[in-house]
Amino acid sequence: MNRFFIRSVLIALSLLPHSLPATASEGSCYGYLTELVRSSDFPFRYVGKDKVNLLIDEDDGEVVRAQLFFDTDGTGTIGWIKYTPATRVLLNSSAELEEPVALSFDAKFADGYAKCLAEQQAG
Repeated sequence: MNRFFIRSVLIALSLLPHSLPATASEGSCYGYLTELVRSSDFPFRYVGKDKVNLLIDEDDGEVVRAQLFFDTDGTGTIGWIKYTPATRVLLNSSAELEEPVALSFDAKFADGYAKCLAEQQAG
């Protein structure tokens, strides 16, 4: 696969409902979620944490599932995460779907995400 193909697929995915890049929509709380993942102990092997973005695959209000990707000279998928806001559990679901690995992260981003969601629901 070449860069053009991968980039085209990501652009097409971003047009689907709930498949928006985490920092794409103004008024979204996904920026907090992006920073939460960047602050985690996810094994970022191919790129610096600051280059990682999220492509939201699912957000049903109880669980957020997202693809981690980066865009440098080409676009690449790093892995997948699952975040449960109610319990503040972040899982690396990349390798073991049956037994995802729990990740630690900076709680201030979970606080910010929760506060943002509450403000959106109230407002």
